[in-house]
Amino acid sequence: MLELKKITKIYKTDSFTQKALDEVSISFRKNEFVSILGPSGSGKTTLLNIIGGLDDYTSGDLIINGVSTKKYRDRDWDTYRNHKVGFVFQSYNLIPHQSILSNVELALTLSGVSKSERRARAIEALKKVGLGKHIDKRPSQLSGGQMQRVAIARALVNDPDILLADEPTGALDSKTSTQIMDLLKEVAKDRLVIMVTHNAELAEEYSTRIIELKDGVIEGDSNIYEGDSDEESTSNDKKTNMSFLTALQLSLNNLLTKKGRTILTAFAGSIGIIGIALILSLSNGVQEYIDNIQEETLTSYPITIDRTSIDMTSLMGNIIEKQKKKENYDKNKIYSNDVIIDSLSLMSSSIQSNNLEE
Repeated sequence: MLELKKITKIYKTDSFTQKALDEVSISFRKNEFVSILGPSGSGKTTLLNIIGGLDDYTSGDLIINGVSTKKYRDRDWDTYRNHKVGFVFQSYNLIPHQSILSNVELALTLSGVSKSERRARAIEALKKVGLGKHIDKRPSQLSGGQMQRVAIARALVNDPDILLADEPTGALDSKTSTQIMDLLKEVAKDRLVIMVTHNAELAEEYSTRIIELKDGVIEGDSNIYEGDSDEESTSNDKKTNMSFLTALQLSLNNLLTKKGRTILTAFAGSIGIIGIALILSLSNGVQEYIDNIQEETLTSYPITIDRTSIDMTSLMGNIIEKQKKKENYDKNKIYSNDVIIDSLSLMSSSIQSNNLEE
């Protein structure tokens, strides 16, 4: 049913390489309660994430019902996670503003299940974990053990083949931990349960198989399974989907249940939009005012351009230059006074023209 063949996982950064799993090979039975033990950093959670399709492997192969996952696309992994695997984590990951019934129903929204069937299956799952009388309560009204039961019900509502539990009793007291372990043992009667834990005593008491992991390598397996060579290859052709109406309903429900945040967000957004509108209006008004001033100024004092003009600065400079030359004349000699001719000549040389055409 589920087989890992020489799975290796390597995490790389620019200056660091860490091998979390080193050629791990395990075969699992369809119905058994497997506990994975090991110290922190041994690769337990990494192994669980790879089995659940939450993380990819660097090399090796993960075989699901006789089918290799090497060529799995994102959509294939989505289908696998939605129909084949249920997850239970140490943190319950419940939506606080929704009832526990709605939290469990949420797991069915991607499966194309009708609203009435979702409700019926969610109620049945909650009854199995002993919370049938609390379906309308919110997570904040439950104890830690009860919230973990809700998480287990949510994981089971899709009737998965595999239940993955990552430290499910880590945040619970000993009495509540025992209750959760009893529940997981009951679940393991008709499906595969794989649990990561630090508690060796609970693992030995409740598990049918214990796998010890250290530094990414399997150091012990109390009940080795070689796999069934005659197992038929099957594939799950169900596709995950969420209708537009379901997505819209979830969005509206989220907005209505958080009215305060919705109102504040809308108010802040409105202020931003109004501010942008005011800035644009002010900018356009100032630009229009400047355009009007320019137009009025040009109307009152029009700019005229002649085809020819006299450079008065150049003309006066030439006249002064001529006058200086006369001061150097010899007083004992007689010179002709060509004032008019010189003036006309200077004016003629100072005339400038442009290339403008009518």
